[in-house]
Amino acid sequence: MPLRSLMSRHKAIFVYAGLAALVLSGCQRSEEKDELPTRPVKTQAVSFNPEDTFGSLVGEIQPRVETSFGFRQGGEIRERDIEVGDRVEVGMVIARLDSEDAQDALRKAEANLFSAQSTFQNAEIERNRQQQLFPRTSTRQQLDAAIAQANVAQAGVDAAEAALRIAQTNLDNRTLKANGAGVVTGIGGEVGQVVGGGQMVVRVAQVGPRDAVFQVPEATIQTANSNAQVDVRLLSNPNVKASGSVREISPTANPVTRNFTVRVGLDNAPEEFRFGSSVRGTIQIAGAPVARLPMTALFNQNNQPAVWVVDPASNTTKLVPVEVHRFDTQDFLVSKGLSSGDQVVVAGVQQLRPGMAVRLLEGSVQ
Repeated sequence: MPLRSLMSRHKAIFVYAGLAALVLSGCQRSEEKDELPTRPVKTQAVSFNPEDTFGSLVGEIQPRVETSFGFRQGGEIRERDIEVGDRVEVGMVIARLDSEDAQDALRKAEANLFSAQSTFQNAEIERNRQQQLFPRTSTRQQLDAAIAQANVAQAGVDAAEAALRIAQTNLDNRTLKANGAGVVTGIGGEVGQVVGGGQMVVRVAQVGPRDAVFQVPEATIQTANSNAQVDVRLLSNPNVKASGSVREISPTANPVTRNFTVRVGLDNAPEEFRFGSSVRGTIQIAGAPVARLPMTALFNQNNQPAVWVVDPASNTTKLVPVEVHRFDTQDFLVSKGLSSGDQVVVAGVQQLRPGMAVRLLEGSVQ
């Protein structure tokens, strides 16, 4: 046999042997894949329960009624004998303005009234005299003039009396008095300071009902029951507590924090609940039924949340998309996509594939 023919024959044998080796290797790998043991997984049974959580926020104690006292007219403060923390009673003098001008105005009004009264007395005497003389020695024209003069004098007396009352009121307004019992919580004017009319000089919190004030997120307001009871405890001493209900919700949110101011009216607040004390308020929030699962069960499918569920009939896995209600630190809450009793894989989810045979490990949560 020629040498070239012999070499061609050997080359063909090598090619056929290589092809046979590749086919046998593929069959062997397929057999090894089919013979892989089932993957052990840890699962948790799905259980839907209402999301009754307890929202907790830190707030402070504030008076329910707080009044800012100020003078009706401007002037220089001459007296102020109270400080923050002092108690005031009804009618107690809080502060006084300079009153020299007001006293001069009052004396002027008194003098004007005396002059008007004297003028009226003379006019009244003349009117009575003209009435007695008419018609013997007095004419109708003289009588009418006397009556008119007396009326003008009477009007002058009325005007002088009104001016006197105004002057007296202006003098009285130079003294600031409390219209209710309370505790001074703020000072807006010092002795010697010139203040304007209506400017806050002293702020007084009335003694009585107190509120716990919180800054609450919008989501909590929407889910919480407005009639729910709020448990309030002193932050420095949790054993000191009181309860109350929501009394007022601010109609607008804080422009910076986007939270709403909520005032909780407290029932029989203890004395330890001083104004400005920090407190913690807790309220029960009821929501729709959700299932709580650990973060290790979460799988990403096309940028959408999903979980692996074990089919109890075939013990194989299937990927189920879910709707997440909320993410917590270590768990997430599922609102849709699962049914009660489903076995969800909670460990090793990244190694699973659809239809993969699995077996449940001991310690799986049923």
